[in-house]
Amino acid sequence: MKQFLEHYKKNQGWFWMAIETYAVALVFIVQAGFFDIKPPGHTVIGMMDDPAIIFGIAVIGTFALTYSIWDFHWFYARPIMIGLLTLVWSAAFIAFLIHDMEMGLLISPGSVLAGGVVCRIVSYAFTGDD
Repeated sequence: MKQFLEHYKKNQGWFWMAIETYAVALVFIVQAGFFDIKPPGHTVIGMMDDPAIIFGIAVIGTFALTYSIWDFHWFYARPIMIGLLTLVWSAAFIAFLIHDMEMGLLISPGSVLAGGVVCRIVSYAFTGDD
């Protein structure tokens, strides 16, 4: 238990980013069809809440959670995790922004929060653990 607490203290930023990644997957599950718009049809942005993409987001969240709890450093785990988290959150940020433009909104809270998470991931990647 002591080792778990040491890893949590060291990697708490990554731990909570993994939880946030799970939360965004949960939002996409609960709000099924959030990115779907009126015809002409299913766009690339509409694929963000497809089951395969949601599963991929959950897998990346699991990888980040595993890294933060066990603090392993094999096979460049930290840079891979940072890249995957940045990919997921940048895609969510862009999807929310495009959805806002399609709906005629200025900017939604989802866009602001996703952009903030991207900035925090990049900042923590340069100043965090290791």
